[in-house]
Amino acid sequence: MADIKYLSTTALAKQLAKEPKEVFVLLARAHWMVKVDDRWQLTEKGKFEGGIYLSHPKYGEYVGWPEAIVGHGIWQDLPEAPLTASQIGQKLKLPARLLNLVLAELGWQTPGPKGWVLSDSGRLMGGQQQRAEDSSIPFVTWPESLLARAELVDRAHKLSCGESLDGRAFPSPQFARLGSWLYLQGLAFGINQSVPDAPLPLSFYLPTSQISIQVWPASNSAADIKAKLEQQQWLKGRRAIELDIADLDDVAKLDNQMPPALLNVGLAVY
Repeated sequence: MADIKYLSTTALAKQLAKEPKEVFVLLARAHWMVKVDDRWQLTEKGKFEGGIYLSHPKYGEYVGWPEAIVGHGIWQDLPEAPLTASQIGQKLKLPARLLNLVLAELGWQTPGPKGWVLSDSGRLMGGQQQRAEDSSIPFVTWPESLLARAELVDRAHKLSCGESLDGRAFPSPQFARLGSWLYLQGLAFGINQSVPDAPLPLSFYLPTSQISIQVWPASNSAADIKAKLEQQQWLKGRRAIELDIADLDDVAKLDNQMPPALLNVGLAVY
């Protein structure tokens, strides 16, 4: 039992991207649990399916389920719930911000002054316009069937694997991942661009904002270190971002780093 991870029913609902109430109701209808004196109790059926009692120092006894139960067929009986960009991104292993940009690139939503606005194409996909209760910022929820759309799955795969989204050829998967990120932001850019007086070509150059992005290789040879120092000297006083090639290995890490890095040189992005 020590090797098995157990989830509370609420945590299980989160894993399933469902409302806890829906999961509790389904488990009660399936006779896995029963409510006694305002507390949920396991039935023999629930115990057979792997349910156990756990204890929390603050909240007391509660029902736990083995993590593997997420794959049980019972969840097919749950109603289809609208998913947020965060929930879809979690399933496709993409940050919510990047998932929203992909949905916009597909034409299913558009950026507003704040938040996201459902498009006519997105409405045909089953999207629903929502507004945050506390701020009224618009956002869109989507049916679970969106996760079966080949064009969405393909873009998520390409971002994770470092394949180009805009059809351009890149020298490496890492460059393709950053290029795809810039493309989703709607930013024009050149790659490996030679500039007068610069010791090295610029890995990426954004002409509209005159921002240079230099990606340093993993090599530590004397020649590479010398070239790096010379290029860094040239970059001083210019609008420039420096990245290590390892920073581009993971799409979530890249998406976390780039917005503040661009903001530091005067460019705000989504």
